[in-house]
Amino acid sequence: MRRLVPVLAATFCLLFSSCDGGGEEASPEVNTVLPITVPDGFTVDVFASGLTLPTSLAFAPDGSGRLFVNELQTGRIRIVTEEGLRAEPFAEVRTEVSGDFPFTGENGLIGLAFDPDFRQNGFVYVTYAVRQPDGSNLGRVARFTANGDRGEAFTVLLDSIPAAPGHQIQSLTFGPDGKLYVSVGDAYQPERVGDPAEPLGKILRMNADGTIPEDNPFPGTRTYALGLRNSFDLVFSEDGRLYSADNGPSQNDELNLIEAGDNLGWPAYLGPSGAPGFVDPLHTWAEVVSPDGMAYYHGTQFPPSYRGKLFIVLFGDTYAPGPSPRAKRVQTVDLSTTGAPVLEDFAVYRFPGFGNPLDVTVGPEGSLYFTDIFQGRLYRVRYEQAAADGS
Repeated sequence: MRRLVPVLAATFCLLFSSCDGGGEEASPEVNTVLPITVPDGFTVDVFASGLTLPTSLAFAPDGSGRLFVNELQTGRIRIVTEEGLRAEPFAEVRTEVSGDFPFTGENGLIGLAFDPDFRQNGFVYVTYAVRQPDGSNLGRVARFTANGDRGEAFTVLLDSIPAAPGHQIQSLTFGPDGKLYVSVGDAYQPERVGDPAEPLGKILRMNADGTIPEDNPFPGTRTYALGLRNSFDLVFSEDGRLYSADNGPSQNDELNLIEAGDNLGWPAYLGPSGAPGFVDPLHTWAEVVSPDGMAYYHGTQFPPSYRGKLFIVLFGDTYAPGPSPRAKRVQTVDLSTTGAPVLEDFAVYRFPGFGNPLDVTVGPEGSLYFTDIFQGRLYRVRYEQAAADGS
């Protein structure tokens, strides 16, 4: 999220009624003429509205069909089902952040992940950046324990990670090794990125209780990889490969394959350098697209050609109205080829006003879901076989 276009937030609120965050349960809105283009055979609908600055989303891995969604500034974790957005949040984190986003900064509740043993322990993990009384910001990793539809036993696992109004702690996910991986931006302090003892500009790896694993590549630290500027989402492939999206300042946004001990180059390099001791990105966007949320497709609803592909959100310019020639879309990434990744448009915004997709996930029934932070909505993309067959 970056490259701010100074348009008053009030203007946006006149266009979309979701700015007040709602409070009543809202049902999915079916709209077959939404200005989002998708391939033939697919449909898009508004799965939920009335959210306030929704960020990350994830389905509870317990068969309940509950979709959990973070709200940036309110710090609420909301629950959405087929019946709609539930009025009572699962939990609420005190962010101490308010005001017109993004002019007051990007701090608040961001990352969301479920423990691999969620059915047994009920653990739900979050990342957030809390604003201090002196105006500074600190990043944290915390955990709730689910008791039905309520989060209890709030526990901070990692604290005091330096943060700025942007380039802060971002996403988190569990790896196949049962460890928790966390992306952290450079807090506008690139000189601290090269030090493994510093958390800034890193992918962190830690035990589920926040402690340091004994087999980390930089002993005695949580650092798994370094050399990142403003890394957002993290995702593991089925074969255990870790990918991250990193944002450049005005060019060279990156999709990276992350391995233990890697140095991705920042601040010495941005984009491919070929320099010894540094790892080049898998893919670089020459112009700003702001890659954010990612999700692998392992469902069966979509045609077989989509299975095993990576979906990635290109957020685009913040508060820039209208379509974007290269962003404000969800793309597929084919990483199965021996050469460079192959990227193709999947869901492209054609809204005349405001809107930016942010995070994406795959539902248990195989539909694709993504948040729009400014519209306060969740969109759902489904494959309709009848439409595809023309019957």
